[in-house]
Formats: sequence, structure tokens, C-alpha cells
Amino acid sequence: MKKEELISMLSAKNDCNETIKWLRLKYLPEIIQLFNSEESRKRFGLYQGEKIPTNERNLTDVRTRMGVLIEFELARISNQFLEENKISDIFWSYVVANRFPDLEIRSNDGERHLRLEIKTLQCVAEEKSANFDTLLKDINPNTDFVVVFLWDWDSTLSENYKWDSAPIIFNAFVFNAYTLALLRDTYWLNNPPSNLGNGFQGFDLRYAVTCTDGVYSKEQGNYGKLTRIWKKDFPYLPHNAPLLNDTIEEYFIFQDEIISTGFKLIAYNHLKQITNNAPSKEIIKQGHFFKSQNIAYFLSKTISVRQAKEISVSRGISVFVVMTEKYRSSIYRVVNGESEKLASDEKPKNALKIMLSLREN
Repeated sequence: MKKEELISMLSAKNDCNETIKWLRLKYLPEIIQLFNSEESRKRFGLYQGEKIPTNERNLTDVRTRMGVLIEFELARISNQFLEENKISDIFWSYVVANRFPDLEIRSNDGERHLRLEIKTLQCVAEEKSANFDTLLKDINPNTDFVVVFLWDWDSTLSENYKWDSAPIIFNAFVFNAYTLALLRDTYWLNNPPSNLGNGFQGFDLRYAVTCTDGVYSKEQGNYGKLTRIWKKDFPYLPHNAPLLNDTIEEYFIFQDEIISTGFKLIAYNHLKQITNNAPSKEIIKQGHFFKSQNIAYFLSKTISVRQAKEISVSRGISVFVVMTEKYRSSIYRVVNGESEKLASDEKPKNALKIMLSLREN
């Protein structure tokens, strides 16, 4: 990466479309590779049998903490990257006021350039609840971007450090913050709850406002949830423009990948524990699934229960699991070409216990 290119892009001197492509294809892959190095991951590792909480409340706290640590580490790596490229007149800075955005590029005289809002989502989390609720009036359409990082714990052993597991970043998704907020607001304003009464859903100067039976209050639930910002074929599309279309395309890629990556990690981990073998990824016309010995895991987003049964019967699978987008599992046994449901709507931890008990019996 050339020094002049780094300075120009980070200084927000280029067209927004060009900046997005550069962040996606050149800059962030380089930074992620540095983050995923052993020298970086050693700072986050779990050592000597250390455990993170398994109850949902404390687990949420861990994810929040990891989000902040990943954000800080990415900024540290980025500043180190600038130093290695002999760039000293701009730097990554933290926004300490706990408002949009999280990170900013500044010149030594304090002038502000590119601005990034960082969101981190753990792939296997059942409820991926990161919110983007900054109002349009507070977003610069030319300099502001939302970057979503998908991460999870990885137990691959290190050659140099004796960690039990350490986080790894799988991918990053880059959105123009203004057009993402435009999609969010268009969807939210045109999809109000049924109990508005005589009121309206909208905004004041500070935040989104909702209404229940004519009583107004600050919206605290669904506004800005990253996984619910937009839906395919929603009829109230904002103005058609290349940057908006890019945001929509990236958003659907993001939605699909975060679900499929989480499913892959859970299915792989379960099957390895159940069968003591590394599972294989089977690819078929409808989608893909994971299989080890005579057990298989399917994702309902790509393969229906009926299709899963047909595949299981044809491939000699005796027990199969169909997992929803929130990783709730239904467990089936194949008997004489028919499927028998053994459990439904089980969380991953409970589903694994059931599968292990089936294996023992």
C-alpha cells in the first residue's frame, strides 16, 4: 500500500464510493490480518483454564468488553501501520465522549478526517444486538462509515503462546453511515407498531421517539438494531442512487454471512465433540450442511426440515439437527425412512447435551 494512497484515503479526500471499496478490499483486510496474528491475539487470550461466564447476562458483559478491546486494538494496529509506512502527520484517535463515531482520523493540528463507527458481533451469539441509532443530522455523508466486525473465540493452539483460546476476526463489512441510517429510518418510519393510538413514530432533536396508545417516549428497543435495519423487497425504498444500492447489497451479504458463520462454528464444534472427528462441509443444490459419521447439522435458512429429512435418508444419516437463524435447534431421528422429532427449540448448549446423551445410548 503506497504512502500517498494511505494519506489520501484516510484524509477523506476521495469519492465516497472509492473510499468504501478501498476500506473493504485493501485497508481492512490488511488490518484484520495483523489483528489475527499471534502477537496481537496474545493480549486477549484465555490461559491456564480461564473460563468466561456462560449465563446470558454476564456473557453479554463479556461481549461488550470484547467489543471495546477489539476497537482499541484495531486503532493501535492502525497507528502502528501508519508509523511503519513513515506517516506521522495523521493518526487514529478515540472519541472519548461516548457518542458517534468511535474512531476518527485527525491531523496533528486536530483537523478531523475519516470517521468510523465500530460494531463488533460475536458470530455464535443468539441475539446479535448491536445498535446503530445515530440520527441523520449527526452524520457526515462524505466522511462517516460504519464498520461491522464478525469475531469469535478460536481454540487453535499457538506455536509460541500457551493460550487455551483467543479471539479471531472472520470478516468486516463497511457501510456508508448516512445511507445505512437512511435505510434504517425509512424502514422504521414505515413499519410502526400497531398500538400507536392517535400518536406518531418519529424523531425529536436528540433521539428516536415512539408512541404507545398516544403516549410518547424515547425508543429503547428495536430502533437501529443492525440485523433489523432493512428487509428485501420492502416497498418504501429511498431515492435510487449507486451509494444506496451499494449499502443494500453489502447489508444483505452481511446478514447472510453472520448467520452462516455462527452456524458453521456451532455445528463444527458440536459434531467434533459428539463424534470425536472433524466434520465435513457437504454442499448441495439447496445450500450446505455439516456432517460427521451418521449425524448432520442443517441451517433452516437454506434447507427446510423436509429437505433435511430427504438428504438424511439418502445419505444414511440417522440423527439430524435443523438450526434456526437464532441457533435454536430441532433434533430428529431417522427411522425406516421417516423422521421422528426428539426435541425442538433448544439452545445450542442444551442441544449439545441431548446429542451427547443420544450418542451414549
